[in-house]
Amino acid sequence: MKRIINKSLDILFHLYVELIIFFLGIKSKKKKTRSKEKRIMALPYYSKNYPGGQSRIADWQNYFIKDGIQFDVFWASEASSFLEDFYSDKPFKRYRFFFHVLNRRIKLVRILHRYDAIWIQRAFIPFYPFKNEKFEKLVIKRNSNVIMDFYDADYESNYELTVNAAKRAAKVSVASEHLLNFFKKINPAVHYLPFAIKHEDYSLKEYTEKNEIIIGWMGSPTNFKNIQDIESSLNEVESLNPNVRFVFVCREAFNMKLERVTFLSWDDPKFNYHETISSFDIGLAPMITKNERNLAKTAFKSLEYMSSGIAFVSSQWGIPKHLKNKENVLIATNLKEWTSQITLLAKNLELRKKLGKKSYETLVSNYSYVNVYHKLKNILISH
Repeated sequence: MKRIINKSLDILFHLYVELIIFFLGIKSKKKKTRSKEKRIMALPYYSKNYPGGQSRIADWQNYFIKDGIQFDVFWASEASSFLEDFYSDKPFKRYRFFFHVLNRRIKLVRILHRYDAIWIQRAFIPFYPFKNEKFEKLVIKRNSNVIMDFYDADYESNYELTVNAAKRAAKVSVASEHLLNFFKKINPAVHYLPFAIKHEDYSLKEYTEKNEIIIGWMGSPTNFKNIQDIESSLNEVESLNPNVRFVFVCREAFNMKLERVTFLSWDDPKFNYHETISSFDIGLAPMITKNERNLAKTAFKSLEYMSSGIAFVSSQWGIPKHLKNKENVLIATNLKEWTSQITLLAKNLELRKKLGKKSYETLVSNYSYVNVYHKLKNILISH
């Protein structure tokens, strides 16, 4: 029964969308409203306060305003509706979310011509279950200076939309070298834009001599698989180092063989995210599997460890390009190395201090907003 309902809703939704595209498409293209002030429309993919949309797109607003440039951020959804409806197993709730997002974005079509640039993260209609670039084509018809932004391998799950939208766009901005090389084949006007982070919001780690060593990780339930992939190594670390304890920040708790492990959630009373991260002595950033999605990533948690001046162990891919093994991070390429590298840090306070300090310096020099802003400004408003 649920399958029938899903199929029916899917058909109705697609018909509704096709009608919208048809009626919007037959309207004449409006001329740009002249203004002395430069104007940028920014369209995050994820909901408000989610790092993917907030840090990558919305947090630039104050920098542009200070520069005399209007930077309008239009959110397609709120975090509450995203968590409650999008992840619901009830078809009507999920499609309520789709309609909500669709209608929010459709309202913007009539004002696209007022802006000097349209910066779109991933797709004009976020989470839209319609796998082509018809909306992006419509947007480009209304405003030719569209810049598509990607920080993940979206072409894996939505190839036609991602590739064709990137091909039509005036420019493409990407967050990793792997994505840069991929999109170069599609659009010559592709630019590497590092994923910046507000490091000032984080509490800088002060390493001191202590008995207990906290090894931490934070992320979504979906990404917890990365921790499960190295669980055997973590078990060995625990047995070799009786003074270590694991702390995982996640919306869900998972059964593990670890004896000294604590799960924390953002919803816990008095939970302070930044203070929790700074309590870590060692951070974990595992991505064991070599695939397109991991190769394309710029792991945001790595940037968070760096912002806190925390020594961490990482996989060899999915990391910021300025991280170098033994210089500002320890790299583990297999399970044996995950055990040895974590243990090395657990037993060596001076190494933790050194790597934490170096990673923080690397972050400030290459991934702070003030240092990335001029690259973004040049991408969005130069021709």
